[in-house]
Amino acid sequence: MLSRVAESLFWMSRYFERAENTARFLDVNFNLLLDLNKITHVENPSYWVALILVTSDKERFNSLYDEYSAHTVTDYLVFNKNNPNSITSCIGLARENARSIIESISSEMWEQVNNLYHYLQSVTPQFVHNDPYGFYKEIKNASHLFQGITDNTFSHNEGWDFIQIAKYLERTDNIARLIDVKYHMLLSEAQSQPELVEGSEDIIQWMAVLKSCSALEAFRKVYLSKIDPDNILRFLILDRSFPRSINFSVCAAEDALWRISGSSRHRYVNNADRLIGKLEAKLSYTAIEDIFATGLHRYLEDLEQRLVKVGEQVHLTYFAYHTPEIESTDIEEALPFTGIAGGRPNWSQAQQHQQQQ
Repeated sequence: MLSRVAESLFWMSRYFERAENTARFLDVNFNLLLDLNKITHVENPSYWVALILVTSDKERFNSLYDEYSAHTVTDYLVFNKNNPNSITSCIGLARENARSIIESISSEMWEQVNNLYHYLQSVTPQFVHNDPYGFYKEIKNASHLFQGITDNTFSHNEGWDFIQIAKYLERTDNIARLIDVKYHMLLSEAQSQPELVEGSEDIIQWMAVLKSCSALEAFRKVYLSKIDPDNILRFLILDRSFPRSINFSVCAAEDALWRISGSSRHRYVNNADRLIGKLEAKLSYTAIEDIFATGLHRYLEDLEQRLVKVGEQVHLTYFAYHTPEIESTDIEEALPFTGIAGGRPNWSQAQQHQQQQ
């Protein structure tokens, strides 16, 4: 497979997954505020700051908007084309990557990407504010439909494996960011308002964390007791059977990488396989007590850095137009994959091409 085709498949999948996750975060946040208004008067912008922190775009947001509110955050994360992580930008970049390899994907895949792109072009901010539930449901369903179409109309060869790698690396990154931001926001609120720790507001917010990962029902089937933060973190980070947990996603990305290279449990072929194997092994033998001993923020920060390194090595091994390095000595100088100032990975040929036009 040509590296150009593999790279476009990778980023098409990654941008689609990112758009879906952004839609899920916004949808859950709107519903969270509706629930909280029944219990307490909510005027705290911190509920909207969390969504910007998840995307590591606080500085860019502050340069464009004066306040954190439903209108400004929605505009930034849904419509703003200057934000490479907005839903409109992500679907546009996914479509651009799909268009560049239209002969390599199924016609049904292209139609789905194209339909969602044109749907977003027809939607207005007022429509989203009037019916946020309907809009975000449309984005999530479109993403699920695209994944189903891909699984059923695209040959399960190397190209399909690159799509899976991108999807699960992006999913892992989003879940880690969400847990980190939401956990510390809830923790700070519990310390400032201890009377709410066991109250309805605290339970609703923890349920929102689960809903953001579509994990509430699956969580309740495993943990029948009341909503407990330790069990939530154990489920979202370490569970091996739930498809949106960090452990499951890392294992799925590892399987796809190893199918391409031929690596095995006792023999790795390249650095990408070695790094994903180390990450999988670490998750397999980690207990929630180990995470708390390290510190949740520190643990998740280390996890995100490991994911960046895996992504860099995937690029150097399969996409770079030069002989890949065995081990990068300087991450920031190795390639522009990590984004600006350690932000979310957003590099792609399609994006560079668009910026040049």
